[in-house]
Amino acid sequence: MVIFIIRVAAILLLLIGLMVFIAKKVTKKWTIKRKRWWVIAHILFVIVYFCGIAGQLVVLFSMASFSDKESILAGLKFISYFDDYLTIPGAMGAFVTGIWIALRTNWGGLTTYHWVITKWVGNIFAILLGSTITGNVVHNLFPKIISSDVQPFQNPLYFQSRQILFLGMGISVTILTFLVVISYLKPWGKRKKFDRKGRKKDKLPSNSNSI
Repeated sequence: MVIFIIRVAAILLLLIGLMVFIAKKVTKKWTIKRKRWWVIAHILFVIVYFCGIAGQLVVLFSMASFSDKESILAGLKFISYFDDYLTIPGAMGAFVTGIWIALRTNWGGLTTYHWVITKWVGNIFAILLGSTITGNVVHNLFPKIISSDVQPFQNPLYFQSRQILFLGMGISVTILTFLVVISYLKPWGKRKKFDRKGRKKDKLPSNSNSI
């Protein structure tokens, strides 16, 4: 599990490094129209991300009333589908578009504003959390439950998986809601810049109307 987390983190950091490299090579500035399309794409991916988690939660709550094996197994498969086709693509799409917007607009990159730093760090944490908690349940524990001859409601692994999913999704929804709020409010301002002698540099111009 630790190796898996390291691999996912390495992939995300590699993506960031690649986008930073490309952004430095691309000198052509964005038009207002292009900015808007990228922001629209980012918002759509966030919606898909939320819908994936919300769909999983709805199915998970519904499964509390299931008493037959066929319904429970169908619920487990639906949760897997939501994860594969909505949650994962939405998370990665929101991550990539968010990083690219920060790099290509007047926000000064990834480290100028406190709220921008919080957003991409929080997004990485949410993806790692989803990969380890939700992903482990959906792609490791669920197949064991489905292939078992024991009825799911008589299998302790089934109830353990549900508890883990509730915990993981609850944390994920909290993180995503927090990130959406700070995207709108843009709190905390800019980081203080210092030169090599420890003297504070002049502040960057305000970018409150950038995107």
